[in-house]
Amino acid sequence: MIKLSNQISFILFILAVVMFGSCSKENPEQNYLAKVDDSYLTDSELAKDIDTNNIQQSRKSEFIRNWVDTEVLYKEALDKNIDNEEEYVRITQKAKKELAKSFLIQKFFDEHPVEFKPQDLIDYYESRKATFKLFFDTYLYNALSFDDEDKAILFRSTLIESDWNRATNVFRGDESIKSENANLLLYDYQIQPYSLCLVIQELQPGEASIVLNLEPNRYTVVQLIKKYTKDEIPEFEIIKDKVEERYLTFKKQEMLKEYLNALYAKYKVKIK
Repeated sequence: MIKLSNQISFILFILAVVMFGSCSKENPEQNYLAKVDDSYLTDSELAKDIDTNNIQQSRKSEFIRNWVDTEVLYKEALDKNIDNEEEYVRITQKAKKELAKSFLIQKFFDEHPVEFKPQDLIDYYESRKATFKLFFDTYLYNALSFDDEDKAILFRSTLIESDWNRATNVFRGDESIKSENANLLLYDYQIQPYSLCLVIQELQPGEASIVLNLEPNRYTVVQLIKKYTKDEIPEFEIIKDKVEERYLTFKKQEMLKEYLNALYAKYKVKIK
């Protein structure tokens, strides 16, 4: 499947000078953020590229500086007729085609979303079970971290007396909670820090760890649900999201192939 986000990012990089150079040549607002000759960066232009409501001043300043750098380099390139050089024209035309292609494909999938039923995912999983085999020892576990050790101790006691869902419901909304993760499925090498992995490896299914202080001001309780050894295949419900992701990719590949076949006929393609 074509990775649209990566492809578009690459093409935008190629076209960066052109895109920035065409920025706002309308009558500028009086409170423009920056200007280079007759090019202006206004608040409205900035808002098209970044979330201006949730951005640090340092990040905003960096963006403005990058805009200015691009503008002056673009204008100098025009002054030296770079835009008329054969290689520049060739690459720009190619990039425009690639960008248009990516937007068309994205538009196609937006207008033709993949529709499926729950049974379709199960059938896909059953027919391709071997492809979901695990490459390393893997752990399915829950984890909850607090910035208050006493709360972590109390949570662990509640967990031991009940179960994960009941215990987390008791502490729902507690401001001392730093992170909560349920049904995490990770290869052993993915579990960080490594000291946490060592603790989980020693747990039995259903067992809760002691309160762990593996990072400053972070008190964590983990509960092992199940361990999978290398080459095992997790149950469908455990990897349902991964199955859906692969299924959608598979169906999009099929749909794109059919779309291309129709376009081949429309534009009378001949390949010698």
